Amino acid sequence: MKKRMMKAAALFMSAVMTLSLAACGGGSGSGTTQAAGADGEAADAADWKWERKVTIVCPWGVGGGADGTLRPLQPALEEELGVPVEIVNVEGAGGANGVNYAYKQPADGYTYMLGTQSLIMLDLQKILPMDFKAEFIPVSKLVHSILIVGSSAKAMEGKYTNFDEFIEYAKNHPQELSCGMLTATGADSVAMKQTLAGGLGCDVTEVEDYVKIVSYSSGSEMSSAMAGGHIHISISGIDEVKGLVESGDIVPLISLSEERMSTYPEIECTGEKGIDSYIGTWRGIFCRTDTPAAAVAAMDEAIKKAWDSPDYQEFLKNAVYLDREGYQTGADFQGLIDQEYTTFEEYLKGAGLM
Repeated sequence: MKKRMMKAAALFMSAVMTLSLAACGGGSGSGTTQAAGADGEAADAADWKWERKVTIVCPWGVGGGADGTLRPLQPALEEELGVPVEIVNVEGAGGANGVNYAYKQPADGYTYMLGTQSLIMLDLQKILPMDFKAEFIPVSKLVHSILIVGSSAKAMEGKYTNFDEFIEYAKNHPQELSCGMLTATGADSVAMKQTLAGGLGCDVTEVEDYVKIVSYSSGSEMSSAMAGGHIHISISGIDEVKGLVESGDIVPLISLSEERMSTYPEIECTGEKGIDSYIGTWRGIFCRTDTPAAAVAAMDEAIKKAWDSPDYQEFLKNAVYLDREGYQTGADFQGLIDQEYTTFEEYLKGAGLM
């Protein structure tokens, strides 16, 4: 991946972003958050009153990084909104089932959805049952994580002790080592294959000649497989496997970042090895395009306040989410999304998947 995908989103504002901003709006220069309605009239957060439960759909299972980003936000967001917030996990099909579920709910300002780059991948491959870019708009970005390649302590015993030794073993024992990931055709796959290809000195299309890819439906299932020694390595955010790292069941091999993580400086990074794989999973809140603009503005405003709350900031710090820019308004977030559509389309075409 080119380093430009990690640049500030504002540098990549496009005409598409401008059109999307007209639908969902972003932060105003001061005062309450504003957005433009379908008729072009300005609307702001003050025009919306929360009257009942809000639902946030998570297209992935309980225990994974996506769900784990929402759960700590939930109480702070409930306090800001003044109504209950329900998280509904609709897993399956790499996230497509959850997107379809959210799409079928009324666009009345009370249903939102968590999204990641994996939904861009699904959209580009025409796997989703709708035009995602046309039917959904970003509300707020929550986090932009640094992914790590971790190894099962049990499975690695007697084979390798670090990333370089893993690569050497894979070269000498093709197809013996296995790699777990949640979405074999999603952002995790891009990040892992870029990293392994950089180490192996091969094309991304040749990675599976050396390492077997195993897909899992939930983060808890993959973590159990790692702890049990059923797979050798997996890719995830450090927050998703922190407990297993601390217990010694998982050994971090390398972080996918330009520089070493501030909280784990002992872990090597791809930047120091000259491997250009800096993708980190971002997670943000989306809604249907025809959601009332005032509701979108009010939700973005509430999310920002919840994101700034002491408890959520503590979570972000412990999960190593503060090494990269986290919260963004829908407008800035749209700029990043537009750029990544271009980046992932290039990857999919190069990998022969489009």
